[in-house]
Parts: sequence; C-alpha cells; structure tokens
Amino acid sequence: MAEGSVTDGKKGGQRRGNQRPKLVAPRLQTLFSLPGNLIWQRLRRRLAQPIYGSAFYHVTLGKRSAGELQLPSPEPWPGDPQAGLLLLNDEFRFAGEVVRGPKPLGNPIGMSDGWREIVGSFAWLNDLRAVSGPSARNLARQLTMRWIDENERYDSFAWRADILAARLRNILLNHTYLEVNSDALFRSQLLLSLSRQAEHLARALPDGLAGGALVKAIISLMLAGLMLPRGEKWLAKGQALLGPTLAAQILADGGHVERSPQVMLELLQHLIDLRDVYGSAGTKQPDGLSMAINNFGSVLLMLSHGDAVLAGFNDTPELDPVHVLRVIERAGDKLRPLNQLPLTGFQRLERGKTVVIMDCGAPPRHGLDDHAHAGTLSFELAHDDERMIVNCGAHPWSKEWGQVQRTTAAHSTLVVDNTNSAMLLPHGGLALRPTVVTCRREETDGQIWLDTSHDGYEEGFGLIHRRKLYLSADGHDFMGEEHLVGPGGNSYALRFHLHPQVNVSVTQNGQAAFIKMPKGSGWRLRVDGADLALAESVHIGLGGQVRRSQQIVVIGTIESDQTQIRWLLQREGGKK
Repeated sequence: MAEGSVTDGKKGGQRRGNQRPKLVAPRLQTLFSLPGNLIWQRLRRRLAQPIYGSAFYHVTLGKRSAGELQLPSPEPWPGDPQAGLLLLNDEFRFAGEVVRGPKPLGNPIGMSDGWREIVGSFAWLNDLRAVSGPSARNLARQLTMRWIDENERYDSFAWRADILAARLRNILLNHTYLEVNSDALFRSQLLLSLSRQAEHLARALPDGLAGGALVKAIISLMLAGLMLPRGEKWLAKGQALLGPTLAAQILADGGHVERSPQVMLELLQHLIDLRDVYGSAGTKQPDGLSMAINNFGSVLLMLSHGDAVLAGFNDTPELDPVHVLRVIERAGDKLRPLNQLPLTGFQRLERGKTVVIMDCGAPPRHGLDDHAHAGTLSFELAHDDERMIVNCGAHPWSKEWGQVQRTTAAHSTLVVDNTNSAMLLPHGGLALRPTVVTCRREETDGQIWLDTSHDGYEEGFGLIHRRKLYLSADGHDFMGEEHLVGPGGNSYALRFHLHPQVNVSVTQNGQAAFIKMPKGSGWRLRVDGADLALAESVHIGLGGQVRRSQQIVVIGTIESDQTQIRWLLQREGGKK
C-alpha cells in the first residue's frame, strides 16, 4: 500500500494533506481495540494451554464409548470426486500443497497451517463419499481411525475450537456413510474420541472465537448433543449460547455482521444441518432458527448474480454455482426478494437483464473484520447472466494473493494516491477504516439512483469520496459520477476490473472503451473529460485459479476542492 507525501502544495505540484497517519505498534493497538470480552477469552485460552495438554485434563474428559449414534446423518453436502480420487491414490492435495502418504496424518513436516486445517477438519470425507464405492468408504474409515490414534490427547492446533468443531460436524454428518453403527470396535473407538472432543469444546467455548466461527462451533456442539449418546449437557450448553449469539450477529435486515457473502453461505449450511437434525429427533427447534435460515437464504439470493455466483466482496471466492443454488434451495420456499440491505450495507440494482451489486457499508469493527476488504463503494455488474465488471475476488488459501486482493485497487472503485481506503493489517483486519458510509436510494418510473459516500480518505487526505450511480428502466444505461470533496490528495485512479470472459478495446483515441460479451452484446464506456486506458488485471476463479484479465483505468489529477469524474456505460446493438 503506497503512502503519499507532503509537499509545499504549489500549483501544478503535489497538494497538501496527503499524509496518512501511521500506527505505532499496530499489533498492540489493534489487540487493545478488540472488545474486552474477546481479549479476555483469547488470553484465557493461551493461559489454559498447559492445563489442556496435561494428563489430568485428559482423564477428566471421560471414557464414554458405549451406545450408538442416535440419529441418521442428514442430507449430505456435495463433495469433490476428483479430490476423492486423488486421496484414493494416496495424494493429499489441499490448500495448494501436495503430499503423498502424510505421516503423521495431520501434521507432516513442512505443511502449512492451511493444509493442516483442511485435513483436521475432515472436510475430505465429503470428497471420498462423492467417489462412492467400497474402496472410498474403507479409506474414509481407515483415515478416521488413523487420525484418532494419532490425536488421542489434546493438541493446541488439532483441537483448536474452530478445527475441532468442523471435524465433529463432518464426522457426524457422514456417520451413516462411515457405517459407524455396524462395526462395534470402530464405533466404540470413534465414540470415545468424539465424546472427549465434544466435552472439551463445551468447556472451552467461546475459546476466543468471534463472528461466524463462533456460530459454527456452537452448532457443531449442538449436533454432538443431539447425535451422540448422553449428549444432553452439550446440547443445553449450545442452546444457551446460540440464541444470544445469533441475536448479536444477525442484523435487522437479515444480513450478518461480518458482511461476507461466503461467511453467510457457510452459516446457512450449518443452520440447515441443525434444522434437519432437530427434525429427525422430533424435538422443538430453537427459537429464531427458522427465521435465521430464511434471512440468510434471502440475503444470498440478493447477493448472487444470475449465474448463481456470489458477488466477490469481503473474502468471497468464486464458488461452484451448483453448490450455491443447492444451499439456497434447501433454505426453503419462504425466501423474500430483496434489493437492499441498509444495515449490512449492500445494494442490488436490477433492471431488464442488467444486475449491479454494490458494497455500501462500513467495514465491521475489529474482531469481526478478518474477512474485510478495503473495497468500500465497489460494485459488480452482470448482463444476461454474464459478469462484466467485477472485483478481483479472493484466493481460497493463498495468504499472498489474499492480501493483494484486499486492496482498494483490486476493486472496481476509485483509489486516491494509490492508497487503500482502509489500512490493511498484515496479521488480519483493518485500521483507519471508513466509519461514515452513507447510501440513499431513489426509484422513479423504473429508474434507480444511488447516492453514496465514504470517509475512508478523510483522516489522511481530507477527502470524502462520493459516488452516484444511475440505472435506466431497461437496464441499458448505467451512469456514474465520482466526486472527491476536500483539499487533499494528488491523483486518483478509477478502476473497472473486467471478467476474463469479456473482450475489450479502447476506441475514439482513448475517449471510450468497447466491451464485447460472450453472448454477443456490446457495451461502450465513455468518460467525460478524461482519457481511459487498458491495464492488466487478475481474477481468481473457481478453485483458486488465477486468471489473467484486463481493467479499464481512468487516471487523473485532483485539482480542486471538488474533483468530479462522470462516466457512462451504454449497451449498443444486438438483441435487447
């Protein structure tokens, strides 16, 4: 992230005021900006590590191994059969890393934490189930027993609350596939391990977790309480935590406080699992469970393009649209059509075959901002189910790519002095973020206007970025005005990142660009009083594939206290 410099502000030179404040000891400053209860929980977890790892603590987790799993597995989620076939060939390809025959299973030498998290979460059970056949089932059982043998005792990584919770859920949701109840020895060993892990999770929660990670851990504990023998205590603990946690995290418009479409999709899956297991048990569901499912399903519909790909905001990678559709379908038939989330901070403009999805919200507070990008007021645009203007996305495992794509320049919005609208912290989260983000929506005769602004450049530059958008009633004209109000900054860059599937060329001696879509529609972008150019970009596709793409860039100088850039994207020719 480039920082500006202060000069004497002579006419034609750099302007005053473009010096962003710097954080002193940023790790400590951001730590102490966490809510007090979260600081205490994380300190408590660290202090408890010697106790958790002791032989005495291991004994206190109990020896419950009798009985059978109480309920059948609910409808499973799809896995990746290609990943399952690789496992059958003893090839563990996770998080961009490959190892053959890992020893020990969850912690071979040299593997990253990302690889270890996937192995320890047991998400690969879904991949083996997708292969089908006795060899895949036998391998799933063998790997499960290997992990149990190697991780009988508490380990600070493998038994970390979020990883442990994911492992509990994936084993319980696949226990029918594993044929646990048909093998007395396998069942006894598995129940002993699962019971000890559930007991630890019940004691440790919240264990320093926040946001969606805490909700998912609570749901996993409740699944254990419903499905494992003598799990009533775990269920009661989960029920006591779930209601207040959902109430604190689900906003009044139905969105989630972390503002990440991917987080909301994962939470919806977990909530559907819980609903279905309660249904199998024939017991009353917790208050608010059905409402949360309906809310998230409705919100995800709003944040999906016509091709069922979620908009690429706040750490949301490109996900399989078949999977996204399946999750939304399983939410039920009581979903509401939405076009705005005023509290969560998203807007959907849809007319004809054109869809625009825009981020109009302030980043969440520290402690809930691990997924936050510096992309305030960025938008994505699709026409006829084809994405045209996008953000660069998010890499599902690469920290290096992930940090690059959190930048403002990786989003379709305006950047001042090549500086992010929020400071990206290297260890996660944001600082010096926009705190006042406004959005006003008007609709008249089928036309839609948005008037938005953010103050992310005010502290360092004395600038407010105001963005006005207009979509015509037929969806063929999309117009924008960018205003920089204030005396600071030297230059701006207005960026329109294009999806790799589109072709673009500069026309009219740099005064316009023509965009050709795969289905044949053409769009012309014009900018009033400024030249535009093409530059290289990247887009992270399905499975973390890094794809080359292009971006249209308008670069200009901030010359007054009211800099203004007008642009128009207009459909030309072809079938309407």
